[in-house]
Amino acid sequence: MAKRKNSKKSSKKPKFSFTKTKLIVFLIISCILCSTFLFYKPLEIWINNLLYPQVSADVDGCELKVHFIDIGQGDSILVELPDNKLMLVDAGPNSGEKNLLLYLNNFFEKRDNKKIDYFIVTHQDEDHIGGADIVFDNYEVLSFHRPTVYTPDEMTKYGYSTSEVNVCDTKVFKTMISKMEAEGCKVVFNAQSNNPLGLTGTEDYTVEFLSPKRIKYNAPNDYSPITIITYQNRKVMLTGDAETLVENEVLDDYSNDYLNCDILKLGHHGSSTSTSQNFLDAVSPKYVAISCGVNNKYHHPNETVYARVVEKIGENNIYRTDTMGNITFGIDKDSVVGGKAEIKIAHAKGQVVQLYVEWWYIIVCLESLLFVIVFVPNYGKFTNN
Repeated sequence: MAKRKNSKKSSKKPKFSFTKTKLIVFLIISCILCSTFLFYKPLEIWINNLLYPQVSADVDGCELKVHFIDIGQGDSILVELPDNKLMLVDAGPNSGEKNLLLYLNNFFEKRDNKKIDYFIVTHQDEDHIGGADIVFDNYEVLSFHRPTVYTPDEMTKYGYSTSEVNVCDTKVFKTMISKMEAEGCKVVFNAQSNNPLGLTGTEDYTVEFLSPKRIKYNAPNDYSPITIITYQNRKVMLTGDAETLVENEVLDDYSNDYLNCDILKLGHHGSSTSTSQNFLDAVSPKYVAISCGVNNKYHHPNETVYARVVEKIGENNIYRTDTMGNITFGIDKDSVVGGKAEIKIAHAKGQVVQLYVEWWYIIVCLESLLFVIVFVPNYGKFTNN
């Protein structure tokens, strides 16, 4: 009786074919792909703009625009003033640098220069100054506004003592000051006056610093200026991370009528240290903006504070970068409602940037695909067996 052949199913694996011609084709295309690094930045920005659309054009016609940039857990606010000047308040954390650069580069594509007239740093915390180095590296800063906090070298240079002013020895703060010095821009301290921008009164808007009131504070957050921008009978209040101590100082010096604002940037990302009931009642905003990161470890905004704001203005009037992405408020003098200019609002509709796609990600993917196409021509046939 004939023996049956013990047949085993052979498992075929993709075969690699390294012919000279294929190798040359692979190398040529690889060189072309790698050469794109000479001009990759516009391509990288274009791709990320497709993936994460910026704020819509709904507010483009407004003369005053306040952009709350989604840079994660931190603050960065770009203000377009009616006279076409720009004010950047804070630059977010190191982790948000790519998002900040993406937004600003996209913004400056529409302008004929890359000048920032006023770069205001509210205080020395990393989540507000981490991106300051890329601002100085990529844009022309005309006037830099800083807290009355100094590096150790500055303390020595100016002969200050720790009884007079505070010292900050963090790497990110020292890097910012170094970049500032290299820029050679005008330097102004936030506590210098209530008009540190030096506006002459000829403009049809005002920017007033209500704080800081002191040269030295114990808490770094309290160096944050509480600022009111007024235009066309509308007011925008920016608060940095100012805590209850500073809020109370402002309440002591200004009436509720003066503090009453249309748009409030919630203090300290909605933390329990800020936005006391008294302060919220005095400001009595119509809209509130909260700059915070998705699922941030601090659980900002604080539940109690958030509930306090909801009770005051309703949840539909609260705008958050962690759920809405980039947010822009615009004030349009040509649209008047009840004797006041109309406030227009646009946001990225929840398209929060989770991953900035760097150009090398794309090159690696394309190179891998090219390798398979060139050297494994029968890959699909083998995988179907």
